[in-house]
Amino acid sequence: MLRLPVALLAVLALNAPAAASFAVALDLEALVGRADQVVVGRVLAQQPRWDGGRIVTDILIEVDEVFAGDAAVGTVLQLVRFGGAIGELGMRIEGEPSFEDGASYVLFLRQWRGLYRPVGMSQGVLPIEEEDGAPMVQPGGAGLALVTRPGGTRAFGALRGPRPLSSLRERIRALVEP
Repeated sequence: MLRLPVALLAVLALNAPAAASFAVALDLEALVGRADQVVVGRVLAQQPRWDGGRIVTDILIEVDEVFAGDAAVGTVLQLVRFGGAIGELGMRIEGEPSFEDGASYVLFLRQWRGLYRPVGMSQGVLPIEEEDGAPMVQPGGAGLALVTRPGGTRAFGALRGPRPLSSLRERIRALVEP
C-alpha cells in the first residue's frame, strides 16, 4: 500500500517545473569581454511575438549612458528575450531576464540575428534601484543556478550584492579602456 503513494510522489517531483537553469557564472570581466554594447538603459516598451514555434519578447531600451560599444546616448536598442505571453498562452524560460517598463538597467549586450541579447542570460541584466537617493546596481542572474565550469560547484556572478552605480561605472570603464 505504501508503494503507490511513494511512486506517485516520485512522478510528481519529476514533472515539477524547474526553479532555475544552470549556467557558468560570469564575472564582470567576462560580461564586458563578451559584450558588443555595455550601456545603462531604460525600458520604453515590450512586445511579445511568435518566432517560429516559440514566444519571444522584444524590448525597446533607450540608452542613457554608454560604457562600451558604438551606441549613442538617446538611441533606442532592440533586445529580445525568450518567453512571454500572447493571449492566454505563455512561455517562461528560467534564467531569462525579465524587464519592467520604465525601469533602468546596466546591460551587457551581444548581437544576435540583428537584435541584441543579454550576455549570460539574466547575468547580463543588472537592475538599478534608488536607495537613499543614490542609484544602486543589483546583482543579475535571477532564475539561474550559477556554477563554476570545472567542478560545477556553486559560484557567484559579477556582483555579490548591491553596488553604487558610480563605483560600477569606474570598474567597467577601467576594463574597457586599454
